[in-house]
Amino acid sequence: MKNTKIFNFIKVLSFNIIETVIIFFLGNIFNVNVNIRIMFMVIFFLTRMIIGKPKHYNKAYRCALWSFLVFTSLYSLSSLDLFAIILMTIFTGYISTGKADITELFMWSQNGSKYADIEEYIKYNSMNDNLMDFEKKLKETDNLSFLIYKYRFRDHLSFSQISEKLDGLESPRIAEKLGQIALSIRVHCGI
Repeated sequence: MKNTKIFNFIKVLSFNIIETVIIFFLGNIFNVNVNIRIMFMVIFFLTRMIIGKPKHYNKAYRCALWSFLVFTSLYSLSSLDLFAIILMTIFTGYISTGKADITELFMWSQNGSKYADIEEYIKYNSMNDNLMDFEKKLKETDNLSFLIYKYRFRDHLSFSQISEKLDGLESPRIAEKLGQIALSIRVHCGI
């Protein structure tokens, strides 16, 4: 068990070092000054660590592809004003924490939510026997669906927060499960 943890740590560390070196030398393609490259990397990584928990993909190739795309776009902006590129780097770091989930941009209002009826029902009937029975049955049959239900409708978490709590479960999968949960609760509770 201990050897596995050490092996995984070495594997992750070596991947991160190789990825960082490749990203650094990617700046050569765009003819970016070494100081600007270092500034991009430091500001980006510090922003991610300070503002929130950085998002990571479960697969190494996805992580590398994301990093490659982010730094390609940042390096392509390097000819702009220094202040502008610092702001863009901070903005990009902030976006990559998941706190700026643009998939929910138009669902901020209860009027626009396709689950408004369910949210209202739960709000006013939280101790209803029918609802409690639904929750009990959902928990017994499908724990993942129950957790998504709980996080979305009881804890009012966003898709990105639900994804974080469920070890990176992707938004399309969460949306699919929510659709199934919504249909079940509407039928079971007569919403």
